[in-house]
This record gives sequence, C-alpha cells and structure tokens, in this order.
Amino acid sequence: MTIGERIRTNRIKNNMNQKQFAELLNVTPQTISKWENDLSEPGFQMITEMTNIFHISHDELFVGKTDVLYQGSIYIAKKDLRMKKYYDFFVGFLIFLSLAMIITTTYVSTLKVLMGHFTLGFSLFTMFWLFLLFMISRWRYIYLDSPNDLLDIYYDKVVIQKGNLTVEGFKIKNIYIKKYQFYSGIRVYENNGFLKILTTDNQMIVVRDIIDIEDLKKVIYKIKMNNNEEDAK
Repeated sequence: MTIGERIRTNRIKNNMNQKQFAELLNVTPQTISKWENDLSEPGFQMITEMTNIFHISHDELFVGKTDVLYQGSIYIAKKDLRMKKYYDFFVGFLIFLSLAMIITTTYVSTLKVLMGHFTLGFSLFTMFWLFLLFMISRWRYIYLDSPNDLLDIYYDKVVIQKGNLTVEGFKIKNIYIKKYQFYSGIRVYENNGFLKILTTDNQMIVVRDIIDIEDLKKVIYKIKMNNNEEDAK
C-alpha cells in the first residue's frame, strides 16, 4: 500500500471528504487528490499535521493494511483558466484580420486592372480566415460554458460535470488523453490538453482545456492497471 492510499484510507476512516481534509491542512482539494494518487508527496510538516488529525503515529501512517473500500472521486480534472487569454487574443486577432481581408477583397474587386482570379484568390483567403474565426469562437464558447471542475474520476466511472453526464466504466471502450501540440513549445501552456472517451454504444465525449493533463493520464493508467490486476485474480 502506497503513502497516498494510506492517506486516503485514514481520511475515509475519519469521515472526511477531500475538501474538508484540505481545509484542515490549509491546502487545496487538488493537492489532497495528488497526494492520494501518488502524483506528489506531502512534506514532513504536513505528514505531522495529518497524524495529529488522524490521531495516529507516524509509523501507523506508513505501515499497515486496510480493507476499506473507497467509492468516492479519486481525481478532479480542472479547467485551465489561463486559456481564456489565448482564446480572447486569437478571436480578436482573427476578427481584425477577417475584416481587413473583406475590405481588401471588396477593394480589389473594383480594380479593373486586376484579373478576376485575383479577386477569387482574395475571396478564398477571406473565407479561410472566417472559417478559423468560426472554429476558435466555437472553442471559446465551449470553454466559457464549461465549469472549472470539468470531470470527476472514480474507479468505476467518469462523471462529466457539464450536463452531469455519468459514463460507467463497463461502457468505456477507449480513453484518449492528449496534450495540445500547437502550443507545446509555449512553456506556460505545456501541460494542458483534452480527453476523449469512446463508449461501447459508439458515443464520443470530448472534454477540452484540461490542466495538468499528465497527472490525469497517470491516474487513468493507474486505474487500468488496478482493474487488470483484479481481472487476473
């Protein structure tokens, strides 16, 4: 049993959810989630505070087994709040560029010295920028319409917060978790991406703009490994 699993076990024994436990330690629920999923480790001072809260010794926190079955959320995937700047900038830039192209195309069409294919070329180029504006605006709308907590991961299901959609584990055919490649070179946005779920009834669910995408990937991988071990028994 890992230190994260022992922390979770003792939290459950003391009838606390992650938010309540986080408030006692003056940290965020996301931090508790990372500890419990072994994505990071608490410092010695935090461990000491935990033993005081749980009324156990350091040795008891680091050793021992339990039969406690945890049915709650093990990870909360959050929205990358930094992405709003990205969407706002590109929507504004594309609006400006599209207007400039429309004006240029209109002006070129009035010039008799230029052949028709010039007007056609500018028109196609304008349509391309308008299409990009439509796509970025659509992604921006989806982003703004999404809650800060995008989805909850359980051992046996995934709950999409928008629309309160629950996807049971046995209905999940495949899960894809990908980083955004377009701005992978931009350091501030290097750890965000999207999750795509394909279900056995051919439904596709996409959740965009997830921060700490690598942490989510590790949690999903850990669940898969645990389930495979149970199936093998």
